[in-house]
Amino acid sequence: MRVAFVVQRYGARVAGGAEALCRQTAHALADAGEEVTVYTTTARDYLHWRPHYPPGAEWDGAVRVLRFDALPPDPARSAALLRQLSLGVGGAAAEEAWARAQGPVAPGLLSQLARARERHEVVALWTYLYATTQLAMPLVADRAVLVPCAHDEPMLRFGLTRGVVRMAAALAFLTPEERRLVEDLHATDRRPARVVGAGIEQGPPGDAARARRASALPPRFALYVGRVDASKGVDALVRAHAAYRAGGGPLGLVLAGRPAGRLRLPEWVVCTGFVEGGMRADLLAACEVALVPGRHESLSLAALEAWRAGRPTLANARSEVLAGQTARSGGGLLFGDARSYARQLSRLASDPELRALLGHTGARFAEGWTWAAAARRWRGTLAEARQPLAGNSRKR
Repeated sequence: MRVAFVVQRYGARVAGGAEALCRQTAHALADAGEEVTVYTTTARDYLHWRPHYPPGAEWDGAVRVLRFDALPPDPARSAALLRQLSLGVGGAAAEEAWARAQGPVAPGLLSQLARARERHEVVALWTYLYATTQLAMPLVADRAVLVPCAHDEPMLRFGLTRGVVRMAAALAFLTPEERRLVEDLHATDRRPARVVGAGIEQGPPGDAARARRASALPPRFALYVGRVDASKGVDALVRAHAAYRAGGGPLGLVLAGRPAGRLRLPEWVVCTGFVEGGMRADLLAACEVALVPGRHESLSLAALEAWRAGRPTLANARSEVLAGQTARSGGGLLFGDARSYARQLSRLASDPELRALLGHTGARFAEGWTWAAAARRWRGTLAEARQPLAGNSRKR
């Protein structure tokens, strides 16, 4: 199949779960023999969409990447409109204004996709939330697979979102919980819809000693891997860990990820910055517990990576997705507030046998999350939205 992906950001050093998953899926499909082209922006940062990568075409392994500059967003207007719309004030015009103010609006991407649509049998649009999907969907709706990456938030209830969901020819979900959420809010009209999930990169085991040589790590610590951002629950995590420390908790806190926004972090928090896959594996080998604090998740890759490494997780029980993933894996515990965070983390810190049992169970669960299996599910979903090529041409 000739497959196109549309995504707001793309690259090995782009910090974002949906974007990382998009890239990994593109590579898995290319490895399975599909021809994959990615339409994206030149931005690396979602706060301002400023150019980071050069515009034009490049190759990311076997995946062709087409990059286009985005117009400057208006964050203040976007935030004001979002507050207004979340209170139920405003309508379609305000929602469209919010989408354009948030961005990324990339006119070149849209015009190129419109011209090339019939050269792609199927187009997968990643995340309902951004203008790349909202503005591109009408151009390719007859062959579009929407990958919502949805969680329970006000924007999911907007009429704009309802329209995007209704236009898609098929839908691809990451977890059963995400599918239920979207189907409860937006009628999918018996269109093709599948839980495609993901795979886990199969790298060598991590080296704890190498992680300690690379960074000044606490003797014992819990690890968060991901964007260091309040929207990911990191501010609440730091507050909960401060209370845990005040009660005599022995585990330090290490945050591995690129900072986003302006979080003020205490001096006892160790921040490594953005880390590549090998360093993530090393940090997981060195930690005792992996923390997954986000409340708004459609799938936690961080939890899957932790289980693959044999590390137990402590995840936010207020996220249905995380609660579901944890229950299916048997690889971790849940917390609901700062008090239960301290209690559960203390339990894990004091019981090496429990950590080993959860880590072993999680590792067995993670064995089934291969990219080969995910690619097979994806190919079935893409085939259900597939349209003939222009002129029925099959040339590559």
